[in-house]
Amino acid sequence: MSSQQPNARLAQLLEEAGWNATQLAHAISSIASEHGHELTVHRSTVTRWLAGTRPRPPAPAYLLEALARRLGRPLPAADAGLSRAPTRIPDWSWEAPPVQHLAKLTNSQLDPGRGKLLGADVYSLAALTVPDWEDLLARATARRAGLAAGRRVGRVEVEALKSMTAFFAASAGAFGGGHARTALTTYLADDVTPWLLAGAGDHVHRQLLTQAAQLTILLGNMCADDDADALAQHYHRTAAHLAAEAEDPHTYTIALRAMASHALELGHQQPSLTLTEQAAATATRHSSPLTQSFTQSQLALAHARAHDRPRALLALQNAEVLHSRADQDPSDPFDSYPTAALYYQRARTLAALREHPGADRAFHASLRARAPQARRARALTTALLAESQLLQGNLEESLTTWKRFLTDYPGLRSARATASLTTMRQVLRPYSTHPDVALLTEEAASL
Repeated sequence: MSSQQPNARLAQLLEEAGWNATQLAHAISSIASEHGHELTVHRSTVTRWLAGTRPRPPAPAYLLEALARRLGRPLPAADAGLSRAPTRIPDWSWEAPPVQHLAKLTNSQLDPGRGKLLGADVYSLAALTVPDWEDLLARATARRAGLAAGRRVGRVEVEALKSMTAFFAASAGAFGGGHARTALTTYLADDVTPWLLAGAGDHVHRQLLTQAAQLTILLGNMCADDDADALAQHYHRTAAHLAAEAEDPHTYTIALRAMASHALELGHQQPSLTLTEQAAATATRHSSPLTQSFTQSQLALAHARAHDRPRALLALQNAEVLHSRADQDPSDPFDSYPTAALYYQRARTLAALREHPGADRAFHASLRARAPQARRARALTTALLAESQLLQGNLEESLTTWKRFLTDYPGLRSARATASLTTMRQVLRPYSTHPDVALLTEEAASL
């Protein structure tokens, strides 16, 4: 006689979603396909789960994401009766202490043998919903609880984190997100997390949380550039939560902007726009003109991708005016917004609005202003300029620009740069009989 108990919680969620077993099975298979996995789920499979059979990994993570998208909220495993499933799924809840979540994420990457967080492999649309700053700040009590007695960390550790933030930001900018990603993960796990759990004065502890949040944003950006999209989302969300614990709206806003930008790159336009508007609104209420400029430039691109020309141009104008009034510290990656980066956003916005001549001028301006060591940004900007030139029928000009791209490409560990190389091969294929195209293609083949 079977000892299985029907999964009443899964049945309840299925009813709330208005789905039958066939529809849930189709949604799970579709989400698995999005993440590059061939996972065939049938109606009979879901029926067995409802009867009490445990889903085998990675099905639980995809099942939760399918229901979360349908219901519009992240779902912990227990809500679907999967608390005993043979996998560990991260807790998307904003009630969970962010330092503990950061520790679980980093340790799972450094030592998968301890139990891989399979849910960290799934990019969640429902998880793009982030509490407003005021709401999240009201919940920020973890920093006042559970800290060790004594004062074992202080200003020296804060300064160390600031130094490492500048180092890892420069590394990613010069060599791509795949370079030193494991090193930053290790640093967060072995040094930063213990400092956050150690004894410290309130002011020092909040500074440590801010610096940890900024390093976590950097790690999220590096993951996104290294094609680890779901993991990037986890780090960005964790950074926003750490910033709230630090009572730091500036870093919270930057974390939201990072999440929104990443979502837009993945093609999730409406969730990205909503999140960008939230970041911009928070910056307007709580942050400096520089941070406002940073969020407005992303808002311009999000509106342009949504084909809203008036709002896109207004946000772009706001970004440029705010930038002209802002004070910044070029030595601090979280207190500076280079002119080259602003021109880059202008170019991408105009390109999305199909104003290609204006976009090309902005791309050129960005390249002229770009720091010599910013190889990754220069390579991506050059590739987009080459695409734009070819789109306008300027083959010779485009070839010259693609050659410059190939100069910066070697040594980059960046999935986005590699995607640009693939794009170059694709868009030049119709011109394969052109001698210069053949030479360029041959050069690219050697990389």
